[in-house]
Amino acid sequence: MFSKKDLSKTLYPINDQLMATLKNNWFEKAQKNISHNDFVDKAEEWFKSTKLNQLEGWNAFPCVDIIMGCTHYIESFCSKNKWNVQVIPKDYAYYSVMGKRSTEIGQLKPGIPLIISLPNWYYGGIHPEWSTILKECEQKEIDIHVDCAWITVAKDFNFNFDHPNIKSFAMSMSKYNMTWNRIGLRWSRQRTMDSCTLISTQRKYNEATTSCGAYIMDNMERDYGWNTYGEYHNQICKELDLLSTNSIYIVKDKKTKEPYSIGPMLGKLN
Repeated sequence: MFSKKDLSKTLYPINDQLMATLKNNWFEKAQKNISHNDFVDKAEEWFKSTKLNQLEGWNAFPCVDIIMGCTHYIESFCSKNKWNVQVIPKDYAYYSVMGKRSTEIGQLKPGIPLIISLPNWYYGGIHPEWSTILKECEQKEIDIHVDCAWITVAKDFNFNFDHPNIKSFAMSMSKYNMTWNRIGLRWSRQRTMDSCTLISTQRKYNEATTSCGAYIMDNMERDYGWNTYGEYHNQICKELDLLSTNSIYIVKDKKTKEPYSIGPMLGKLN
């Protein structure tokens, strides 16, 4: 039923009939605005409603801002720190595209903030050296900022954000086929003044983005990917002799550990 020629080295998301219908309905039908506070409440409830991941420590981050996807979070963080930030190998390619070289684990520079993707796209879940990274950050007084862009398509990601070195984290909806409407939230321990703060508190975002985000949340369950395609994911891995990951549309070659997308394959099944 499945063929390796359909695997993609580009990590395409799932683009199925539900995604197409949501997009078409959004543009073709009348939509309602949503207030700032109502969107924050709705989005927090939606992100927290996962049954496939155990996420703790939310209450330690009382400052919540609306963001235009996790790229907004990344750019705001890097800009505020004048790009004097650190990233580790095999992390989100966007960091390198923006010209930032990675620093090897064990060689992180003291006092320079670290931004890290968790779940990690390459490993399909928690970074295998997370405990080592966390210990190094403790010893070197390195603040950690967590990019959780992949969390909406993940399962078995069990994580407690409430560690003193973690200062903020962010989530968005775009890892489904929602890149046409980037929207999400950032949680921070303390209020800081940056692009995310200004755009959110001064309501300078386009209200169509929050209205659309609310519409999608009302019509797509939080764990949609795994609940809909989990059995297909496992079947593809079995038939093609691939390694499963905890990200619904990412699998890996057993020998090379090279990641591939099965998003286009999954999108044709439903």
